[in-house]
Amino acid sequence: MLDQLPPGIVPVVTVLVAAIASYFTGKKKEASKKITEFETEFRELLTEQGIFPSPKVKRESKEFVEQSLQEEIEAFDGSSVPIDLYQSDSDYYLPVSPETMKEAKIFNIFQYFPYRPDRFDCEDYASAYMTFAAFLFGTNGVGTVYDYSSAHAYNIILYSNGTIELYEPQTGEVVETGPDTDYSLKSGMIVF
Repeated sequence: MLDQLPPGIVPVVTVLVAAIASYFTGKKKEASKKITEFETEFRELLTEQGIFPSPKVKRESKEFVEQSLQEEIEAFDGSSVPIDLYQSDSDYYLPVSPETMKEAKIFNIFQYFPYRPDRFDCEDYASAYMTFAAFLFGTNGVGTVYDYSSAHAYNIILYSNGTIELYEPQTGEVVETGPDTDYSLKSGMIVF
């Protein structure tokens, strides 16, 4: 029976068991390190098995993120008006092309969730997709746009070549900016 398991499953499960054991014996820092190791090995195993392939990513600095947004978004000049940028990481693992993000868009489960005003609406979809991309696909190059000018929230995907895509997690579609759309991007906040 064990010979039918994928070859990489035993080391992955071993790391998970070690993380759980560390947690229950009070070694929380060790447990945290082990769970990070588990997450990385588990994502690599899923990629090897073709289940959830992680996109190829390139490491870039937070300065690269800000510079790229300045070049790609007309209303973004690096000041807090009209678009403010909040970055929670010092390094970013950016997908190398839209093609590498194909699976992350196909497996967007949130587009099937019901819209619930104030409880699970646009900013919740965008935040959930940002977390989903980071955890399952290993990229923190997906941000959340709080577009004040459109009173809407959606995702922005930054690629390692400095280009961006706007992504609507409620429908699973790449969208374009425009004055008469939910994606005007004239004022707001971007969180990475």
